[in-house]
Amino acid sequence: MPAGLQVDAALHGWDPQARAGSTPAQSNLVAEIHPANALFCVWFDLRVKKMKLNKDISRFDAAWQVANGKLDPFALSLFEERRKLLSPQQVAQLDQPFRSKAYRAPVRTASGVTSWFTKSGPVDWDAQFSRNPTFGLLAIHAADGHLRERAVQVAPMDDTAALTALLLRCNDWAAQVRKVAFSRLEAVLPRLNQAELVPLCLFVLDRVARWERGGAAVAQMLAAHRDWPLVVKATFLETATGPLPRSLRQLLRSPDHNWALPDLALHAQSVFVRAVTVETLLTGHAHWTEGYDWVWHDKVFNLRQKVPRREKRAVEVSSATRAMMLRHAGQDKSAKLRSLAADYLITVGAPEGDGLVTSLTNDKAKSVQWRMTYYHKKWVGNLSAQES
Repeated sequence: MPAGLQVDAALHGWDPQARAGSTPAQSNLVAEIHPANALFCVWFDLRVKKMKLNKDISRFDAAWQVANGKLDPFALSLFEERRKLLSPQQVAQLDQPFRSKAYRAPVRTASGVTSWFTKSGPVDWDAQFSRNPTFGLLAIHAADGHLRERAVQVAPMDDTAALTALLLRCNDWAAQVRKVAFSRLEAVLPRLNQAELVPLCLFVLDRVARWERGGAAVAQMLAAHRDWPLVVKATFLETATGPLPRSLRQLLRSPDHNWALPDLALHAQSVFVRAVTVETLLTGHAHWTEGYDWVWHDKVFNLRQKVPRREKRAVEVSSATRAMMLRHAGQDKSAKLRSLAADYLITVGAPEGDGLVTSLTNDKAKSVQWRMTYYHKKWVGNLSAQES
């Protein structure tokens, strides 16, 4: 509820550079809820507790302006400046901090939602939206469902943070808000290009697809976009951090992206992406975690262990592609991929005098050396039948 949010921001605002005797400090709307400013939040809360003891704080002009339906332009500009810097994962954390600032529920009247101040009248939100386009991107996180619904309809969707907020509203607990959000997404999605979708891809695959209300429908809408296959490939090629292996394994449950596996195995920045794709191409199977099961060790003492339940599907790989992946993995700078190459050699063997076997045998990584020691025992003949 932006009225309450703005009132709270005005009441809590403090400018460390404000001079004594000057006008009340402008509200700092985002600093205390910015996910990257945990230390600042602690200091800011302590400062707010001291300010609450000051009875004159309720007389701040900014608070009364908000109560009368006016918005602090400085607070909105600060919010807009910092909002654009947030990642999709950080935007997803904004709902709860904003709503926690609502001290009391709004009073509903025939003319709309009133402010928290009893002396103020109903606020014309449509007028606020028209005068301040950024206000819609603030109100889209409000606690009032009517206000979120209106914000979804009018807020500009021009950047990654705004699109992430729209995806959040597609999973809103209010059915009417979800309906309006889906309609807005259907209108916005066709004009989005690959560059605008890449920052959202990992968030959609790892978070949105698992939402229970509207997540699956949103994921299907995005998957139907003309550029989505290229977006997925570019995301896993260029991204170096994040839940990449888990998202990639879930993506490989279907064969829709098999065509991108060789490029990801050769050129992905993340070692984990290269490891997953190389393992898939060498073994000819895609593995993923379907859920978890409990394995009992002792029911009398209630001793049990939670183990992942894994599923797999076959992936068709040509012999030339498999040989190329083996050579690449054996020469990769990561010991993880060289270990995968050694595991494959242990399974299928290699021709005598193969240079890859020599290279892996002399590898500096202990994990590779141990595997190649086992390889020589198995294929040279020093390994017993029971050990093999």
